[in-house]
Amino acid sequence: MGITGTGPSASVVGTLEIVLLARAEGGAYTYANKENCEELVEYRRVIAGKDSAVAKAEKISLAAWRLLGCRDGGRLDFRCDTAGEPQLMEINPLAGLHPEHSDLPMIATAEGLAYDTLIERIVESARERVGSPVAPRGGTDHAGGATA
Repeated sequence: MGITGTGPSASVVGTLEIVLLARAEGGAYTYANKENCEELVEYRRVIAGKDSAVAKAEKISLAAWRLLGCRDGGRLDFRCDTAGEPQLMEINPLAGLHPEHSDLPMIATAEGLAYDTLIERIVESARERVGSPVAPRGGTDHAGGATA
């Protein structure tokens, strides 16, 4: 599940279910499965309003994100136990941002959120948190030097 924002402004971007196909390494979303996801993994968009486990996981995600002071954008991973209850496995507050191969951008894409908009949300959260404007490209840095 993807989240953008900080503190009370944090919100869930969306949730993807990761389904390992028959040819995948079994039982886990391994490095090999992720690197070869086009052949080994199916990603399914799930909606909290249609799935109570997802609604619970999204509520847990926001609470954990805020409690731990996570900022700007990241990802949380869950697995349901045998009773179907979501169990938090990992919080990744520094999620990858590759537009086609990282989970947070893939979640955003599944939700119809453009990659540029996802990045804008993350940068805007950081800007609000830090309280200073973002220098335009080709401007000067705070020490008076040029920036790229």
